[in-house]
Order: sequence, then structure tokens, then C-alpha cells
Amino acid sequence: SSGINAEYGAKDDEFISCSFLLHNSFFDGENKYIFIGAGPVEDNYVMYHHSTPLVSTETVNLFAEIDSNRTYASVIDFRILLHASAMITGYGIFLVVGIYTSRYLKVIFDSAWYKIHTGIIYGMVVIVAVGLASILLKVRTINTGVHELIGFLIICLTIFQIMLGACRPYQKHKARNGSMFVHLFVGCFLLILVVINIFLGLSKIQSKIPNHIFVIQGIYVIWIVFGSILGNEVLKHLYGHDHIVYIKKLKLYTMINIGVILMYGCTIIILLNVVD
Repeated sequence: SSGINAEYGAKDDEFISCSFLLHNSFFDGENKYIFIGAGPVEDNYVMYHHSTPLVSTETVNLFAEIDSNRTYASVIDFRILLHASAMITGYGIFLVVGIYTSRYLKVIFDSAWYKIHTGIIYGMVVIVAVGLASILLKVRTINTGVHELIGFLIICLTIFQIMLGACRPYQKHKARNGSMFVHLFVGCFLLILVVINIFLGLSKIQSKIPNHIFVIQGIYVIWIVFGSILGNEVLKHLYGHDHIVYIKKLKLYTMINIGVILMYGCTIIILLNVVD
């Protein structure tokens, strides 16, 4: 006998809970390392252990009450936090700034706007790839939850958007307007899905993060809709007739918008990565 008998085990979404019976006569009273085996799960049962095992960083008193959630979080959750941080940075910051540049800053950057826009989007792709890799390395299998399915759709739409932007017809081509409309529509739809999925993703780790993260996320969404999009449309309506004045107002308003976007991203990422 190993001195440990498994009594209970179940899987709920990505989390496995279990209990064991330890035989006091088997142990010599010294603290032990906790060794965790990982493997695919089917019908709430581990099929077999095959993944790289995890070992606690220090010995643990097996007969004392310990907070297993803290041990789990310190060993496992880094990949979840990296995934969340990368996706929020990529889609919550880079995508928003990329759309903002394309939609409102052409008059400032002139012909250089396209290079700036594509540079931001390609930067987003690299960051999103890191976030996607981190979560795939953690789960090792494809889940079919709502968050995962929407995430898959977002990745597909992102690839489609990049291809559509790269292959856009030349300026006088008859398909130019249709291509631009589809690009704009898919971009807006993509942004809506991103907002929904960020909320869904944060709700999966709600018990481990400060609740005011959701408040900050909600305020940011309101700002993007009313402060950024509608605000720029109002600015264009009020000062569009005077190009010089409009450019000055737009530069100031752009600085405010970029500041809000960066402040949001830094705040969310810091809060995510200082969780206990």
C-alpha cells in the first residue's frame, strides 16, 4: 500500500477536485512533497497520466489543514493569467487602437496610416499567438464551452480580417467599396465578440480575481462606445468644416483616447497578476 487511498474525484469544467485518505501509520511524521500527475479526462475520470508531472516547490505537512487552491494557483494558474493578459493586451488594446487608427486618424497620418494600422494589427497577432499557445499548453485538449467556441470564432475572424485587408482591391476597383464595408462590418462584429468573450473568460476565474475588474471592464466598454466612437463622430460633426481646427481637436482627443486605453490595459493586467 502507498499509504494514500483516493476516496473521491470529479471534474468541473477545467478544475479537478479530489479527496484522499492518508494512513497515519505509514508516514514518519516528516513533511512531504506533493506530486501531481496530469492526463486527459473523460466522464469525470482521468483516463491515464501522461503529462509532465507537477511537484510542489516545498515540503508540506500532510496532516495539517492547507489551502489547496493556493497551491494549485501557484503551480497552474500562470498559464491562465498569461492567456488572459495576452488576449486583453492583443484584443483589448492593440485591436482597439488599430481600428481607431484606421477609422479616425487617416487625416493625421495621411498615406502612412495603412502602415501604422497593419503594424499594430501584426503586433496584435504575435501577442494573441502567445496567449493562445499558453492556454493550449495548459489544457492540452480542445474544450467546447461557450468561451472556447467564441474564442475559436474570434481567431477565425481575425485571420479572415487580415487576409481581407491584405488583399483589398485597388482604389478605383469596382469591388473596393464592398470590400471596405465587409472589412468594417467584420471588424465591428469581431470587437463585439471580443468584449463578450473577455467577460466570459474573466467569469471563469471570478473566484480568484477582484470583482472590480468587471467594473473596470464595463466602464472601458462604455468609454469605447460613447467616448471614443461617438465622441469622434461628434468631433467630426462640430469641427469637420474647418480642417485646421479639426486636426488640432482630433490630436488632443486621440491623446485622451490612447491614454484611457493604455490605463485600462495596465490596470487590468496588474490586477490579474497580483491575485493571491
